[in-house]
Amino acid sequence: MNKKTFLKNAIFTMVFFFTITLSAQIEPEVLKNWTALEEADFYFDVSFAVVKCSPTAKALILINTFNEDGTNPKVGFTLNFLDDKGNTAQIIVAPFASNLGDMFIASCSSNEHSNLKIEYPENIELATLKIDITYQTGL
Repeated sequence: MNKKTFLKNAIFTMVFFFTITLSAQIEPEVLKNWTALEEADFYFDVSFAVVKCSPTAKALILINTFNEDGTNPKVGFTLNFLDDKGNTAQIIVAPFASNLGDMFIASCSSNEHSNLKIEYPENIELATLKIDITYQTGL
């Protein structure tokens, strides 16, 4: 095989695999966009989104936290779910270390903040979802 043919084949193969790689990277399906929950008295913010990370995956709750104050070295919270049919569920996120200015965002593409990536309760109707949050602090 001469150099010209080899280079053509090599470039074609690289472009082909690059195209396959790009098409395999599927964006998460957003079922409910980012929504802020009630802020804690000590200026700790929590918001959430409901997504499917892949077409065959179960729905997940991705949580975003932001510590505006920093007075509590550990913060956790309980999420109480309710829908219009009266279905309820509860999820507890154990207190975790969080300093002034820390922002932690769960995502489909990383397990870095896996404590903030939670399976969506199957019995809760997403269209009428309401979430009440109760904060906990710890040392």
